[in-house]
Parts: sequence; C-alpha cells; structure tokens
Amino acid sequence: GKLTALDATSGAELWSAETQTGVIAAPVSYSVNGEQYIAVVVGTGGSWAATFPGPTGLKGNDLPNRSRVLAYKLRGTAELPAPPPPPARVLAPPPLTASAETVQQGFVPYITFCARCHGVDAVNEGILPDLRYSARLVSEEAWASVVRDGALAATGMAGFAQVLSAAEIEAIRAYVIAQAHAAKD
Repeated sequence: GKLTALDATSGAELWSAETQTGVIAAPVSYSVNGEQYIAVVVGTGGSWAATFPGPTGLKGNDLPNRSRVLAYKLRGTAELPAPPPPPARVLAPPPLTASAETVQQGFVPYITFCARCHGVDAVNEGILPDLRYSARLVSEEAWASVVRDGALAATGMAGFAQVLSAAEIEAIRAYVIAQAHAAKD
C-alpha cells in the first residue's frame, strides 16, 4: 500500500510513503504545537477481508495484515522498519478417518455457515483463519468447543449450537480435514 499526497490544483505528487499493508481509512490531518501531522489507519481488514475471503479477496488486496496507525510529520525523516518475513505455514492435518459420505455431509453446512468467513473449500488466505491449518482439527472436542460452544466468541467466532447438530459439526471438521489433505497433496 502507498499513501500519496497530491497538489489540489495541479495534481502533482507532493509526497508519498509506503505503508507495507493496505490502507483502510481516510487520512486525517492535525496539528500539535504548530507541527502538522497526517495519520491513517492501515491494515488488511474492513469489509473487504470479510466479504471476500480467500483467493477472490487477494485479487484486490494481496498485502499482509499489519494493522496499526501510521502518523507522519511534515518534513519528518523517520522510516518504517523493514517488515518481518511472513511466518512459515506448515499444512499438517490429522489423518482423515471419516468416510467419504461424512466428508460430503459436511459440505452443505460448511458452505452455509462457514464459507462466508473462512472461504469456499476452506481456502482462506485473508485475515480470517484458514481452517485447514487449525490445530483444533486434531480433536473432535477442541473443534466442537469453538464451533458449537463459541470458545472463541470474544475474538468474533460465534458458536453454532443453535443451528448445527453434533453430527453436522463433526462432518464439517471431516470436510475441512479433507480439504487440508487435498491442498497438501
């Protein structure tokens, strides 16, 4: 991402700065003790990341999420530190022990209740978790504690006990494990 200030009359570029992430808010200008600053909220997020998880969303915003507020002082010389390397992601799903029928039974509830945030076919390379990498896949109980009971409700992942049966929740887990194996292979 990049911030650019243009002359209102001529359109000439006056200043620019790399943000190392997406810009999700309009900048604001303010003054402190006679010094002018420009501040902006940056990071991959907002409705774009939630509306278009996975490869579709990346076509419009493939920058990593580095959420923060950047403030620039006119004639300032400070620079952002180099971004850290992306974390290594290792796809290591548990063995697929469910039947093909159970995996197929997980498809409809996954698409109905999960795909909106976690991506079609469990592929999500945006800011929301890619379930194929979830450590909770190894345990029916750990998976159900999140999907059924809402163990992660404080971070935005609601529980679905009101609309999904235990069998559907386990079938969704089987479906996601199958998708992880398909990606690994």
